[in-house]
Amino acid sequence: MTLPFITVESMFDNTALSGVVRTNTFDGGTNGVTISTANSGGSSGNAFNSIAGSPQFTNTQAYGSGLAAFNPSSGVDTHMDWSSVAQAGDVFCVRLYMYLVSATSGSQRVFVALGPSSGVVSALWLFNDRILRLYLGFSTTLAAQLTTPVPIGQWVRVELRYTINGSGNGTGEVWLYTDPASSTHTDYAISSTLAWPNGPKPTNVEFHLQRDAGGYWFMDGAALAAAKIGPAGTWTDLTPYAKRGITTKRGSGRVQSPIIHYEAATATVHLNNSDRRFDPTNTSGPYVTGGVSRVTPMRPIRIRCTWAGVTYHLFRGFVDQWDVDWVANVYSEVTVVATDGFKVLANKKRAPTLITVNGQQVPQTYGAGEDSGARVTRILDSAGWSAADRQIATGNSPMQATTLEGDALSELQNVTDSEVGELYIDGQGRLVFRNRRAIFTDARSTAVQATFGNPSTSIAPFETKLNTDDATLYNEVIAQREGGVAQTTGDSASQLEYLTRTFSGSNLQLQTDGEALTWAQWVVYVSKDPETRFDELRIHCHANPSVLFPAVLAREIGDRIQIVRRPPGGGTITRDAFIRGIAHEVSTEQWITIFQLQSARQFAAFFTLDDATNGVLGNGVPMTF
Repeated sequence: MTLPFITVESMFDNTALSGVVRTNTFDGGTNGVTISTANSGGSSGNAFNSIAGSPQFTNTQAYGSGLAAFNPSSGVDTHMDWSSVAQAGDVFCVRLYMYLVSATSGSQRVFVALGPSSGVVSALWLFNDRILRLYLGFSTTLAAQLTTPVPIGQWVRVELRYTINGSGNGTGEVWLYTDPASSTHTDYAISSTLAWPNGPKPTNVEFHLQRDAGGYWFMDGAALAAAKIGPAGTWTDLTPYAKRGITTKRGSGRVQSPIIHYEAATATVHLNNSDRRFDPTNTSGPYVTGGVSRVTPMRPIRIRCTWAGVTYHLFRGFVDQWDVDWVANVYSEVTVVATDGFKVLANKKRAPTLITVNGQQVPQTYGAGEDSGARVTRILDSAGWSAADRQIATGNSPMQATTLEGDALSELQNVTDSEVGELYIDGQGRLVFRNRRAIFTDARSTAVQATFGNPSTSIAPFETKLNTDDATLYNEVIAQREGGVAQTTGDSASQLEYLTRTFSGSNLQLQTDGEALTWAQWVVYVSKDPETRFDELRIHCHANPSVLFPAVLAREIGDRIQIVRRPPGGGTITRDAFIRGIAHEVSTEQWITIFQLQSARQFAAFFTLDDATNGVLGNGVPMTF
């Protein structure tokens, strides 16, 4: 029996970065495949907006684990570009890792920064003496240069910082770190205050892999930010020490409400600690720097698996504890417990910005009337959450103003409840916000993505049962926006048949009482009738690996699946459901995946503006809001 190859990695040399607006690790690509705008994003980070030439993903060299980028063609230039990079303030920072194979014959471009009009602000060049030189414009005036040659045959980190004011005047800085994980630079240079062309500061960038007959380099870990970035940190493979089961769980538990609340994802891994490498009191271990153990809480950790050449992300988060246990003096094991980024957002307590109004100190307010997606972005920015680790949809409802105070997660969840949307962290550690209408406009929610069961046989490698309780039945809803009057609505026929069950939504961030009433009417519509449903599916993936692993590992929260059962006595039971929670229980001999489900029965066609079918008045479908 073959199971996916699972890997456990942690980051001991640096914690996750914040404030980065664009980043790309190339790890989500395929070795030997040409990098394109279409395949450069996803698990690699932010996709490039344009690419010149034919750079390739490669595993010949990579900083840390995964892949890097290189130019396979001598005598040509190739570059990968980000455009319209919006950053506040006067500072624009860049980071890249490079692995120089051999010295170039002539001068080669490494990086080019352009302004809003696409004119060149500055360029970084590598000369045949292996010295990095920073230029004003493309190559107009030498602004700053290092004195230490870029070493051959090893990874180095290069950082740039432009500080250019609104008049286009300022400085350019360049750092070289021959120890790429270090916070101490090997060489540094800064320009005098200069008038930079095409500014005031860069908004578009090109990462070059120019190559001549003399030499070339690999590139990894490209990033942009409004502050100096620092090392990315390297992933350390802990897989050889993972001796027992691995479990991950993310998303929602059993669905008992029309408003889905997603919980923080968790993971548990058991590691062999017989050599005390994971013992934080062992100052001679491999994860010790300057006599201090790096085996501490809040270390980034990720769990991935590979099946049929495809890498799937099961979990990414932060270590809660390294729980050391011993069996006499012959064996030691560490249980690693981790939680995803929801923990970080919950722990971020924000104080309001105070302003003086009529002689009184009051909190500053922001964003009145902005849609819920824009509000999620604003909250994440206030919490310092990386722009590279988020996927935010445009919201369907406008929000009241916010003072951006309190813990960030509570405010994010309140906005999501007001939208009736979805907020969770995916297996790559990215915060995902889906708007209310995604469930009946996104293809992965409107079309069945995988079917489990077969109407021709009762044999199926999964466990599920029908649930007929009243957990999802609500036929009266009371909704109240912050500062508004409670709005009550219900379905009289349902109340007559099933008695009254009330669901309450309070502190909603909607702008008007009318919007609160519409919110209540929508919740009544989707929950007024009892459901006969499958609310959990336990899949024994090891029983049919070639069929089940591709179907299971590719699934994400919000995907629509179909379950088919052929019960004793004849007939077929078929139900569509949305995945609301995903858990994996993995041992050396079996792999069980558990999906928590929400019935899709009430989420069929709604009246939707601009939709060719559901946007036609009188077609019999209910209104959405």
